[in-house]
Amino acid sequence: MGKFKAKTKGKNLLLSQALLNYYDEFANFNEDCAFLCDAFACLADNYEVLDEYSIHGLARNAHWLKQRTKELKERLKQIRTLDSTY
Repeated sequence: MGKFKAKTKGKNLLLSQALLNYYDEFANFNEDCAFLCDAFACLADNYEVLDEYSIHGLARNAHWLKQRTKELKERLKQIRTLDSTY
């Protein structure tokens, strides 16, 4: 196998593994988001029970959601960088 083919095969394996890992990470995030959406909807339906702890929980989870989205975006940029380095 020539150098170019070996390099291309290595690149493809690296990208494939990175995308599979990202897929798993994103699938878990998607499940967490679905749970949070259900929880937020339940709280909205029962707005009279929004005590100080519920409000704090909402804010904390909203912050986590934004941070996790940012992390996933950065991971995707890293995977894209893998593609352009070869």
